[in-house]
Amino acid sequence: DANHAKNEFLSRVSHELRTPLATAQLRLHALLAMALTPTQELEARKALASLVDLNRRAEKLLQLSRAESGAALSGEPVNLAAVAATVVQDFWGDPALLDRVQLHVPSDDDIMVAGDFDTLAIVVRNLLENALRYSAGSTVEVIVEAPATIRVRDGGPGVASDQLAQIRQRHVTKQRHSTGYGLGMSIVGTVVERHRGQLVLLSPPPGQAQGFEAQVVLPAT
Repeated sequence: DANHAKNEFLSRVSHELRTPLATAQLRLHALLAMALTPTQELEARKALASLVDLNRRAEKLLQLSRAESGAALSGEPVNLAAVAATVVQDFWGDPALLDRVQLHVPSDDDIMVAGDFDTLAIVVRNLLENALRYSAGSTVEVIVEAPATIRVRDGGPGVASDQLAQIRQRHVTKQRHSTGYGLGMSIVGTVVERHRGQLVLLSPPPGQAQGFEAQVVLPAT
């Protein structure tokens, strides 16, 4: 059908973009290692930043095609604490984020849901990326709690109440002048819906004067 054809197209285009984008980035890194004038170096860094942004958008399109294809309906037992820990540890690979990203998971029992580990990891990754991008340098907490909820919370400037519904929509970013297609929250919403869950957006979070919180509430097994 039309939706299947669209998802196939998105997936194919995203895959085909990966290799030339990676090659172009490698060539620019090699160029930056050479003796360049200040102007040449500045232009090369601008080009590299543009390629990194384009690569991020291609990855979002690939995530979107997977989310809309129904891959989230595999129904395998998934430990939400393991999902969150896997994603957060990826971010901790950047020394600048070691103190900024905090992980809180239950120590006494597992939080299990039926779903797809990789697709749920996409949810946590997108929420964490958004929080880091828009929270003006504040600490970001990833919290897993019973019966089956993941919360990503920051202490940044937050979102006006009339914008909370809008940022769920594709191509809408939290800040009007931010780069990106605004696909992240749309991908999150699609995956959560396919897991028969609920996405709750709060600004400010309960008990905070400012900030933003995204709650992913899933059916527990």
